[in-house]
Amino acid sequence: MSAFELLIVALAVVLGSLVKGVTGLGLPLTAVPVIAFFVGVQDAVVIMAAPTAFSNAVLVREHRKELRSVQGLPSFAALGGAGAILGASLLPRINDRLLFLLLAGLLTCFLVWRFSSVEPTWSPRVQKWGRMPVALTCGVAQGATGISGPLVAAWFQGLGVSRERFIVSNTAIFLLAGAMQLITLTATSQWSNQRLLGAALAAAVVAVALPVGIRVGRKMDAERFNVAVSAVITICTISLVVRAF
Repeated sequence: MSAFELLIVALAVVLGSLVKGVTGLGLPLTAVPVIAFFVGVQDAVVIMAAPTAFSNAVLVREHRKELRSVQGLPSFAALGGAGAILGASLLPRINDRLLFLLLAGLLTCFLVWRFSSVEPTWSPRVQKWGRMPVALTCGVAQGATGISGPLVAAWFQGLGVSRERFIVSNTAIFLLAGAMQLITLTATSQWSNQRLLGAALAAAVVAVALPVGIRVGRKMDAERFNVAVSAVITICTISLVVRAF
């Protein structure tokens, strides 16, 4: 890539890191499409795997006191990790278009419910029976595309948890799924010198920009935070549809 193209990619990673620090999601959703424009989808997914895992580790550490308060987190994370292994192993053969359309469809249904419901929280029945399929789907999406944030965010936003619990829930799940993704990418020999260099550069940018986003997020009240999360999910849904076509 030229110097100009590297600058565009760096700016995308910076923006994604800032959004990630504020809301707990948004890094691969912002960076992967931009990187994919220059090097292809598979390269972009692999390059952003390690920087995304790093960002999740930082946020889990930041909000670690809330980990024990999140009900059902271990089982959700475990299923997500299993799904990530499956998704990463299918990465060279998976149809990106169909997967993007599926994710966009699920998120559209969530947004319609979210904005039309008088009480936008999941019912006890949905919370009981929806956790397993949602977790598995999120894991597969993470492993195959590097993008699972909107689905995880939609699930935990529907639970009506606090900002801190929302972020630590999302990032803990992303971290485990991301770790499984990295292991699978390594085991299936999907790393190259170019991908390793790209991952190292992206991780360096994340290390600088993420703390800024975290500081901004601390100053947001609950209402503004929920609006920000819904906005990110909406933008991601539109982005997935555009990428599919």
